[in-house]
Amino acid sequence: MLPRSAWRDFTAVIFSVALLGLGLGSTMPLTALTLTQRGFSPEVIGWTVAASAVGGVLATMAAPALALRLGRRNVMLACLLLASASVMPLQYLNSIPGWMLARLLFGAAMAPLFVLGESWINTLAADHARGRIVAIYSTCFTACQVLGPLLTDLLARWPEQAFLLCGGLFLLGLPGIMLAAPEQADRPPHGHSTSEAQKASSTSWLGIVRTAPAILLGTAFFASFDTIMLSFLPLVAMESGMSQSRALASASILLSGDAALQFGIGWLADHLGRRRVHLLCGTLVCLLLPLLPTMLHLPGWWEAYLFLLGGCAGAIYTLSMVASGEQFSGAALLRVSGLISLSWNASSSLGPAATGLLMQHAGSGWMVAVLWGIGLLFLLACRLHNKTAATG
Repeated sequence: MLPRSAWRDFTAVIFSVALLGLGLGSTMPLTALTLTQRGFSPEVIGWTVAASAVGGVLATMAAPALALRLGRRNVMLACLLLASASVMPLQYLNSIPGWMLARLLFGAAMAPLFVLGESWINTLAADHARGRIVAIYSTCFTACQVLGPLLTDLLARWPEQAFLLCGGLFLLGLPGIMLAAPEQADRPPHGHSTSEAQKASSTSWLGIVRTAPAILLGTAFFASFDTIMLSFLPLVAMESGMSQSRALASASILLSGDAALQFGIGWLADHLGRRRVHLLCGTLVCLLLPLLPTMLHLPGWWEAYLFLLGGCAGAIYTLSMVASGEQFSGAALLRVSGLISLSWNASSSLGPAATGLLMQHAGSGWMVAVLWGIGLLFLLACRLHNKTAATG
């Protein structure tokens, strides 16, 4: 799927995304549980998640310039160090402003790993295998997120060291990033010279928004799904009578479906067409989400439901990344990666904040309503784009 010379850089990207997944998967539930145990409301939890997303937006705008000046590998190493330095102090902070600042810095550390990692992986992948290569990337991200809630349950047994241990995990990614080849001009992907010339390479930021809304809305949906589910699904499950361990395991099952099904869905996209599979996943998600309150009370079915829902939701994001590599190259690919990150962080900010506010004042059912609304917008944009492509 990749030429031998590309595997070194691919390994570096996988290491970065693995730590990103593990960090997000463990710190978000740990933050929610810790604040809940200290008596804070879901609205406060939503705003701390939003602070992380705001930091991500700011770092996204700076990431391309920093990468050009300092090198992609150096920026990624700095981000892992900042992530560790922003998580460890949470062990000792007691004020909400302090938590907000630390979470803002954490978001600023995470965002460049998204921007640089996604553009890097699309540069390495060839069109005939792009779905599978991006799926491997997404699977590694999600596999570490699956470990996150389980790790949270383990860390909760040592509350006096939980955030210190969680922050220390980021340091384990430093050797992996250092495996990357020395910085040099990106080479064309293997087997790709003809199709690369047909891709948009100089499309403006606004032009990308106009021509590829489904990519950005697909990202917005999964960013909201990811942060809202990791932050609030365990709380909703415990509200229904589940134990803390089983509620956290529910979040892991959801992410397990995401991790397990991505390669198969990527294979389908490579063989049946990305647009068709993308639309199918969006349709399934919109059909499955309203069933969540019912499935919550059906043991056995609940786990199977979460597994399928997680796989379909994750594929919306995976195939959005695939679409960006199919449609854009060069500077335009960097721009669309930046817009994907901005969409992720904006949705990570607004989604949890709105959900926390609505859950506090109108009940936990609004968690599903918020996600279903965003999913429907993606589905409409996807259908519109497919019609435009068919007539154009």
